[in-house]
Amino acid sequence: MVRLRLLSTVTAFAVVAVLFAAAPSKASADERSNCQRRVDKAEQHYSHEAREHGKHSRQAEDAKARLNADWDRCWNETHAWYDPHRHEWRTGRDWDRNYDWDYDHDRDRDRR
Repeated sequence: MVRLRLLSTVTAFAVVAVLFAAAPSKASADERSNCQRRVDKAEQHYSHEAREHGKHSRQAEDAKARLNADWDRCWNETHAWYDPHRHEWRTGRDWDRNYDWDYDHDRDRDRR
């Protein structure tokens, strides 16, 4: 009787552990979705400021700093960052080196 009770308790704990392990995947997907939305919005803001004021302007630099902050926040939450130009998640913390800040290669109006 004691052995049966012990077996059922262990089984119950195993079921709870499996259910608990499955729950974070949805939270992770929600976090990635939120990060992607924030990064898309920050990247659009940076592009707008770079077009309107030049990519070396104070406004563009502030928008770039916000975009970097959003990437850093995503990294801390999901250990990945979203590249809005490639439309993909990347797992290396290298957005400062691999992100193409001049995406259209100076076909914009950033130097008036």
